[in-house]
Amino acid sequence: MTDTTQPLAGIRVVEFSTMITASLATMMFAQQGADVIKVEPPGIGDPMRWLGSQKGGISGLFHNCNQAKRSITLDLKSPADIASARELCLQADVVIHNYRPGVMDRLGLGSAALREAKPGLIYCAITGFGHEGPLSNRPAYDHVMQAMAGFMTLQGHPGGFAYVKTLICDKITAYTAAQAITAALFARERSGSGQHIDLSMLESCIAFLWPDGGMHLTLKGEDVAHGAPFADYYQLPLRSTDGAIAYAAMTDSHWDAVFDLVGRPDLKGEEKYKGLANRSVHMAELASIIAGEKPNLTSAEMVAMLASKDVPAAACLSLEDLPADQQALAMGIFEQCEHPLLGPVQHVTPPARFGGRKLAPCGPSPALGEHGEAILAELAARPQP
Repeated sequence: MTDTTQPLAGIRVVEFSTMITASLATMMFAQQGADVIKVEPPGIGDPMRWLGSQKGGISGLFHNCNQAKRSITLDLKSPADIASARELCLQADVVIHNYRPGVMDRLGLGSAALREAKPGLIYCAITGFGHEGPLSNRPAYDHVMQAMAGFMTLQGHPGGFAYVKTLICDKITAYTAAQAITAALFARERSGSGQHIDLSMLESCIAFLWPDGGMHLTLKGEDVAHGAPFADYYQLPLRSTDGAIAYAAMTDSHWDAVFDLVGRPDLKGEEKYKGLANRSVHMAELASIIAGEKPNLTSAEMVAMLASKDVPAAACLSLEDLPADQQALAMGIFEQCEHPLLGPVQHVTPPARFGGRKLAPCGPSPALGEHGEAILAELAARPQP
């Protein structure tokens, strides 16, 4: 019987990367049963190992992007190590990297060379700005990409620009890469042929932002009736006596419940706040009025009152609050385990459930080069493709 919690068992992925984009994408494959081999440079390895909270060469960030992988160190300035890297690739189903255009070609590890030798190989090249245009050879980091892709103009900051304070562009690109590679694996099952995938951070992030962020730019012509930007529908949080809540009022009945909550039933009679079309035009004004009120209630009391009227609402939680949250506990979102090098660790379990079950617990993040000898021995033992 097929183990539905290991849907990618038997797939081998070779990752050449630093930082998050390729690392997070391939960790998803590892969590789903794939054998992921992370190729790192000798010395410090992936610089992500040393960012933020860390123990002995494994940071929390590195662990959260590299669980269940195997690590080998290869010096890609050494002909012998390049030969080992090439052999690794030719024994893989997927090769992924996030180096600048031309780097892998110069090493003899480019898509054309490898896929000529192994036509079934899926090769994914992640870049910042693609292969054309004046920025194609420029490095790309998350906060720079936030500026380029338009994220910083949508945060409502008084100065007009603000970062989303998470590595959102890196993670968007990782999820986009994972989806594209999965599609390519599915296509190979039908055709037997691999393929080359080009993926840029800039395109991934603009495509992610566009459905709602670019909706006012989608319809063209003089006859377009423009409503409020969707960002205005993110009503400002409501202050409580012990914090704040977020709410998502969409219908007239939702808004009536909000008006009652904040002690402004008079707003129910305002025509400009009745109906979706009217509110769309006046949403920023309405949200500001409501945010100026402060009911003498706790967050839990406010959420309960809104929930009784079926208005979506939740208390504003900190990351530190989440592991003890009752909903998170009920869903089993967090997992604590013992890492062989780090000791006790807490991480988030994979969100997708296959066959109605959570994915099986996956292995730990690797020490730098931890599996090098075993991987090289496997290369020597396996027949040439």
